[in-house]
Amino acid sequence: MAAGEAVPADANILIFPGEPTPGAIGAFARFDKLEQIRRLEQERATRTWEIRASISDHAPLAGGADAALARPAYHLLHVNPNENPLWIYLHSGGRNAVYYGLFGDEVGKLRYITVSVESRLPFNALVLARGPINALLDVFTRDWNMPITVQRLELMSPLDGDVLISEFLIPQRNGVVLGPLGGIMQAVPFAPYDALYREALTTTSPFYRLLCAWKMYEGTNRIRRWIQEQCEQRGINDRMPSDPDVDPQELIRLGLDAAFVQGIRHARDLFEKLRDQRDAIAHFLIEREGAESHVYVADGRQLHAYAIGSAALLRYAHRVLEELRLFCSQRIPFARGAMILPMPQNRDQFIVRARDYGLE
Repeated sequence: MAAGEAVPADANILIFPGEPTPGAIGAFARFDKLEQIRRLEQERATRTWEIRASISDHAPLAGGADAALARPAYHLLHVNPNENPLWIYLHSGGRNAVYYGLFGDEVGKLRYITVSVESRLPFNALVLARGPINALLDVFTRDWNMPITVQRLELMSPLDGDVLISEFLIPQRNGVVLGPLGGIMQAVPFAPYDALYREALTTTSPFYRLLCAWKMYEGTNRIRRWIQEQCEQRGINDRMPSDPDVDPQELIRLGLDAAFVQGIRHARDLFEKLRDQRDAIAHFLIEREGAESHVYVADGRQLHAYAIGSAALLRYAHRVLEELRLFCSQRIPFARGAMILPMPQNRDQFIVRARDYGLE
């Protein structure tokens, strides 16, 4: 958009976090709803909010916000046409029950699930709704072995009934044009970490993303030892990159609290501060002060905390590995001995053979 050009009323604006990070949970609102959101936040009046959950077998991970909002949901849930909407409860004993509305389209396919929450702030309403929505999907999955997840949440305006805020995973919007391109050199020692990074970027689970980021960073110790061995063999005395500095303001833009980032100077400090998150999700059941606890992955607060933490850890784990990769590419040849240049006219010679992998 050119400088000075008016923002379209229907433009989707990222309102949280401060910096878009693919895979993190983002809150978007139409430009013409921003003033209403500010007013509702300032009023801080206790309200009952309606949250709509669109569900699917996956969440969009590529494209802009408009594309993510327009992406059709896919699942195999239908509502009985004789009872549409279908009102059901989820009961956990005593007075602990939550009612849901299941709304189907004209042919009965589930369009969205609604739940009502009470809160003073609109963002808290979205956090509160995640838990009961996920809990309902958990029992659907348990009973019917159905792969379903929240594609997006929509907070409905108490003033005009329109969608006020949409919350979903921030997709990757940058594309790549391929070609002309002869080929790519694979940095073999880094290949397992490339695979782990792709696992992190393609998962819709912030819990798994955090574990992938942690494993990547832990693996840098082995990479550093390998680099040191290669340098000694070649008589290279150059100092390899140190643990990168961390920009506290960058962490705040990613959604971390300003008080939390105090004292974080290097990547290792960030990882150590989030070690409890790593231990809790890696072991599920943990003991602290003689009591056993666990991470309830359906809870909205846990989901948001891990989404922010995993975004920060993955960014710096990738940064560490890229700096080490650059050092290697400039000083240590990955290929040993002579290397041929594969040409397109000889491409039939360069195929994957079972015997090379011990499968014959």
